[in-house]
Amino acid sequence: MKEPGKRIKESRLKHGWTQEDLAEYAKVNLRTIQRIENNETTPRRKTLDLLFDVLGIDGIEPEKKPLNKYMLWSSFLTLLIVTGTFLGWTRRFKMFVDGERTYRTFTGWTGYTLFNDYDLQNWLLSITSISLGLIVVANSLGLIKNKMKYILAQLACLLLYLLGVLGWSTRQALELRPGLFLIIIATILLVVAYRKNGTKAGANK
Repeated sequence: MKEPGKRIKESRLKHGWTQEDLAEYAKVNLRTIQRIENNETTPRRKTLDLLFDVLGIDGIEPEKKPLNKYMLWSSFLTLLIVTGTFLGWTRRFKMFVDGERTYRTFTGWTGYTLFNDYDLQNWLLSITSISLGLIVVANSLGLIKNKMKYILAQLACLLLYLLGVLGWSTRQALELRPGLFLIIIATILLVVAYRKNGTKAGANK
């Protein structure tokens, strides 16, 4: 399909019109027509409709963009991470009440784990994983360049947290809840998707 500027120029010449004539008939600025015909700008749809209508040119159907599966996949995983932060991550024994065990459940915004006596807060890991998801989504939109170093730092944070969870289990009663598994799996899949997309983009260059 010809570029709009070339089609407009050819049709204008067939009509025997000058650019000034076309500007007057279509009520479009002369400078705008000059820039369109020289392909110096991407005209707005409204401007094209005015010019095409005067010149009797069939309108251009809007191009159908292919479905960005990477965008959908990364957005879905990021949504899973956000959801996972509000679900239970761990359940720890609290006390006996009337002879019954009671537990306290921690989510991605409460509680902590220990790594070498250092408290690693759940909210820190939540923000880390969510920001990783936003990086991958932004990358799928073409808004940023490679951020692999930052992502590796976030994965290191996740690894420290997992080591801390294993340490907890050796010291007191601790049960892992669905939210923690969800955020870990989604985070890992996000990194895999990010790497695959980067490899694919490199192969297409």
